[in-house]
Amino acid sequence: MISHRGLLHHLIINISDLQQSSRFYSRVFSYLGYQLAGKSQRYEDWKRTDLPTPHEISIVQVAQDKKLVPYVRGAVGHHDHLVFCALNREDVDAFYEDVLVPLQADGLCRIEDAPCDCPEYNAGYYATFFFDPDGLKYEYVFNPAHQMSEP
Repeated sequence: MISHRGLLHHLIINISDLQQSSRFYSRVFSYLGYQLAGKSQRYEDWKRTDLPTPHEISIVQVAQDKKLVPYVRGAVGHHDHLVFCALNREDVDAFYEDVLVPLQADGLCRIEDAPCDCPEYNAGYYATFFFDPDGLKYEYVFNPAHQMSEP
């Protein structure tokens, strides 16, 4: 039996505009294998149902009285950036071309770095860095040092 003890169960991302952010996250999450599992006027739940462990990410409209509170990267309680694993270098390139470039053209994303080698992290570390509509930073990476064998 494969244990999922200690793995991330779910994550809730507060966003300022659900309609706008939905256009960004639906493209990103769909590419990464998530399926829309539930939605309302206030949230969307995205799940990976193909994995032997629970995994869900929700985007949630912040309360009206918090809508104008800006995100401050690096502040207490705010993530610095979230990173998703890629299958290989070609997957990073495809994500960049098929998802990020069109999102940026639509004004829904800001690309910080096109796919590039980052030897300062690990040999073979290859990633692209980008921001959502609220300025939350993300990364899509192939890191051969952390590859797992198939079960």
